[in-house]
Amino acid sequence: MLKILNNVEMAEKNDEFDSKPYLAKFGKRLAKMRTVKGYSQDRLCLEAGFARGTLSKIEAGKVDPKLTTIARIADTLEIPLKKLIEGE
Repeated sequence: MLKILNNVEMAEKNDEFDSKPYLAKFGKRLAKMRTVKGYSQDRLCLEAGFARGTLSKIEAGKVDPKLTTIARIADTLEIPLKKLIEGE
């Protein structure tokens, strides 16, 4: 019973985590790196193979992208995944 209660408490704590500041920071970093590399949103989406609306939402910090999406972006921009995630 205690294990179940601990799992419930952990789930409640996870609900309290605010990811918005991290998503916003990542989105700004991505937009900056994209423009430094000379890519428009349209070009990056075309080459990476996803919708422009998706990239727009990521850069605005409105969605939490999957790691595979971030990896495709990094690969397309020819930057290390770690640099895109952590910054310089």
